[in-house]
Amino acid sequence: MFEFPRVCRLVSKQDFQFVFAKPYKFAHQCFLVLYRPNPAIPRARLGLMIAKHHLKRAVDRNEVKRAIRESFRQHKETLKGLDIIVLMRRQWL
Repeated sequence: MFEFPRVCRLVSKQDFQFVFAKPYKFAHQCFLVLYRPNPAIPRARLGLMIAKHHLKRAVDRNEVKRAIRESFRQHKETLKGLDIIVLMRRQWL
């Protein structure tokens, strides 16, 4: 129920490069979301890039990642077939 299994993550360099090659983009004040349909994978997959440059403390970075993963977990049924990367753009408010 409250899990984020490996099959739901972008883990390899090739997974990330697939999305970075031709991404669709959605920009927000704090985040940039890149996504790309992946017909080879029937489920949604998520990759996170939260840099130390934006949040110095590991506790804060982990809190942001937990919030993003929880939102992904709740909406993954509607996101089927997408590979998604979330990048932090500026300081968490």
